[in-house]
Amino acid sequence: MPPDPSALRDWWPTTQSLDLVEGSIEDVAKATSTVFAKIAQYSGDTHTANWQTFKSLELAFSSVPYFDNVGSHLLLLPTHSKWVVLWRNSFLCDGSDSICLPLTRQHGLTTIHWSAHDDWTTFQSGAMFHYRRNSAVGLVERRVQAAQTDKRWDFFEQGEPLPEEDIEGYSARRKRDRLNEKRVIELLARLDAHPWDERFYALSKQKVFCLSRPLPAKAIRRAPDEVNNRGP
Repeated sequence: MPPDPSALRDWWPTTQSLDLVEGSIEDVAKATSTVFAKIAQYSGDTHTANWQTFKSLELAFSSVPYFDNVGSHLLLLPTHSKWVVLWRNSFLCDGSDSICLPLTRQHGLTTIHWSAHDDWTTFQSGAMFHYRRNSAVGLVERRVQAAQTDKRWDFFEQGEPLPEEDIEGYSARRKRDRLNEKRVIELLARLDAHPWDERFYALSKQKVFCLSRPLPAKAIRRAPDEVNNRGP
């Protein structure tokens, strides 16, 4: 869980998955807008896209009026690194993998879809990361996951390890220790990403790119205080 006090902690568990896209925020915004527009069009909706100025993560997160089960709002958050962070308003708090895949496959952007929560939140405890990049021979993927199913833990890995991975840690006796919050955050740090550190974000220097589409009639809506860590 992100450190306390911080907006990242206050808005937990929506911050248990903060996907990463490599590139300038202008390039990532252009590609993401195309992907988001196709998703909206598939649902028969239009979408809006605009740049907004927020002085803090708290104000950026608070700008989303509600949470839903389809992720109708998406924020692209600038950082002091080569990465852009994706945060969306799904109360499932499961990140934006449906956007990361086409960003890599169709737009050639390296992406990391990840999630980490040592305690039960919207799902049972678990941690994972799914790294994707394009190469001369096609899509390159690396996925590692440790997940709980009731009293049982499973560990899974696919693809060639990244140079930044701590491979020895995957041999821990307990599967839940092979990948967890600490190990995922340490891996991301070695990739120059610190999504659970407010100092990582550059909202004071760059605008946030905001995407939204109408909420489908049958979608489920929840108020922010029903979802985030602060409660009612």
